[in-house]
Amino acid sequence: MSLADFQGEISAMSKILNLSEHTTDDDLRHLTTLLLYHLVEQSGGQVQFKLEDAHHVKESLMTKMVQMQVGDEVRLRIIDRLPELQ
Repeated sequence: MSLADFQGEISAMSKILNLSEHTTDDDLRHLTTLLLYHLVEQSGGQVQFKLEDAHHVKESLMTKMVQMQVGDEVRLRIIDRLPELQ
């Protein structure tokens, strides 16, 4: 699987459940980018994984998803995918 194929498949699936009343999905996408930067910075400035690892993550997204709550802080949890989103 190429990176382009992987990106296409990932973007086709909803992976983030927005539980915030006053935060739009566009806001969540922006926060996700900031969070990714923060996590890489906290990990010493570099995170590596293989496309094979990403493929395993994609498979787990069939049954799992990320729940994001935004308030004074951003909280993320991995939860079982809601039946209506499977």
